[in-house]
Amino acid sequence: MSTHRPEGRHFGVVRELKNQYAEAQSPDIPKEHLERIQARVKELLPALMAWRERFPAILASRLKPATLGSVAGHPDVTFEQHLLIAKTGLLVFAVDDIADGEIGSLEDAQLQAALERYVETARAPDSQDWTGTDEASVVGAAVQDVARQLHAAAGARRYLALWQEHFRRMCSGHLTELRDKRRYQQDGALPSLEHYLDVSRWTCGAPMYHSAALVVLGPELSADPLEEPRIERALSDMALLSRWMNDVRSLERERAEGKFNSLTLLCAAGMPEAQAEREAVERSGKHLESLVDVAGKLPESLLPWGKTLVATGHFSRMFYMQREFHHPESSG
Repeated sequence: MSTHRPEGRHFGVVRELKNQYAEAQSPDIPKEHLERIQARVKELLPALMAWRERFPAILASRLKPATLGSVAGHPDVTFEQHLLIAKTGLLVFAVDDIADGEIGSLEDAQLQAALERYVETARAPDSQDWTGTDEASVVGAAVQDVARQLHAAAGARRYLALWQEHFRRMCSGHLTELRDKRRYQQDGALPSLEHYLDVSRWTCGAPMYHSAALVVLGPELSADPLEEPRIERALSDMALLSRWMNDVRSLERERAEGKFNSLTLLCAAGMPEAQAEREAVERSGKHLESLVDVAGKLPESLLPWGKTLVATGHFSRMFYMQREFHHPESSG
């Protein structure tokens, strides 16, 4: 095996850009706003820790990121709303951890069955029995608990189908990623970049998470959310701006684990790694620009939600420029 250290390793290109990005695009947050966020996070964590005790397969390291994300994205909602939004964030992590084998030890057929049952649970919470003690069953019980709460939430009548569809896409995407990973491991076959992005925008969980926020908050909307193309575009841009940044940050880890991501695909097409890093950051930035545009054109009742997406998009890019979100690491 070659000992050559690719030019872009250790996040080299993005390190050049993060201070410039922070200065140019990340708006200052008033001190009192930060203090309010920190206070609510501190208030929420004990409740989330107690909830996790019921579903201990969920990794404790996920609690603070999920809590911070729910509060920073929606600073002015109630404690109960923050709590439910944070729980949906923990589901993103938990399902991803099951699919990646971070928790549990499922064979491929078992994983497929579990993910299909998760989707059915989101559709009809009491349709599945989740009394098992294995990790996949514990996560299924957590999905069931959150789904029951979302079915009873303020925006369920209007937005529940949107959340269920994006939950389904997330789980279906994990199965597609599994098949793609197995082909890569067996014969080195890589998918196209377009295919990878089309799948991974759903598996990152952002569309499911932000759809759940609409269920929790319940803003008025006369149209069917599933038929509103601006909602779909906003969710897709939000997912892809994060996906590109996540892939830069996780490239070395995933390479070591025998996996691939968008940068692998760019490099396989002949692009030097440092250039691939820069390409990824630029593509992420273009999705943020697109998100800003579409968020401003949403129906009036959804404009606050759109502003939340934009703020979260800025936060996500800046966060990934300093550390990896899904797998905590030193930013040194």
